[in-house]
Amino acid sequence: MNKFLANNWSVVVGFLAAIFTAGTLFAEFTSLQAELTTVHERLDKKIKVINDLEDRIIALEKQVEFDKGYKKAKDE
Repeated sequence: MNKFLANNWSVVVGFLAAIFTAGTLFAEFTSLQAELTTVHERLDKKIKVINDLEDRIIALEKQVEFDKGYKKAKDE
């Protein structure tokens, strides 16, 4: 075994470097996935707020048009 390591030390070092690199890449992808999940959740909340505000604007526009019609009918 020692003779194998002595003759093929560059292969062993390359193998260890590959394992270390794979671990680093896995950690980076896991971190990116967690960040993406957080961004997605925040985006969902913002979309919900925008939809709620849009509904409120539509309701206000309907009320304004109703008031305009009521005032116009009252004046006639």
